[in-house]
Amino acid sequence: MNIVDDKILTEDNPLFHVRGATKIYRGDFWLESGGLLKAPGWDTLDEVKANMMGWKTRTFSDIHIFQQKVTGSADGAFKNAFKNGNGSYIAGYHPAFMVMKCMKRIFEKPYLIQSIGLMAGFIAGYQRHLSRIHDKELINYLRKQQLKRLLFKETIWK
Repeated sequence: MNIVDDKILTEDNPLFHVRGATKIYRGDFWLESGGLLKAPGWDTLDEVKANMMGWKTRTFSDIHIFQQKVTGSADGAFKNAFKNGNGSYIAGYHPAFMVMKCMKRIFEKPYLIQSIGLMAGFIAGYQRHLSRIHDKELINYLRKQQLKRLLFKETIWK
C-alpha cells in the first residue's frame, strides 16, 4: 500500500504472489528448493517454484503494509518497465504471455510507457543474448501456467 495525494493505493497482485520484502518461507520449502534464485524476478520465481513443487503460496490481504514509495518509482516508469521486461526474459516468460501483458499495460497509467518499456526490455534480452535462469523445469512450468492463463484455464493466478 502507498499513500499518494492523501489517498491509500493498493497494488494489485495475484493471491499467490507475496511482495518481495514481506516474504516468509517454511524451512522445509527453503531446504527443498535450494533457496532463492539470484536473478531478476526472483520474487515471482520462488512462488512459481513452490507451486511447481506442490507448496501453496499466498498473500494475506488482511495484513496491510505501507511502503514509502510506489514500486519502481525510483528509476522512473520507463526504466523500471525496461528492467522488468529484462527480468521477464531472464525468468523465461513465454513470448505470447509478454505480448498480452504489454497489451494490458497500454491502458494503465502512465499510458503506453510501461507497455513499451516492458516489451523493449524483453526484446533486449533476446538481442543481448542474456542468460536465462538455469532451471529448465521451472521455465517449462512457468510457461505452461502462463499459456493456461491466456486460455482462461485453472492456474496459480486464481
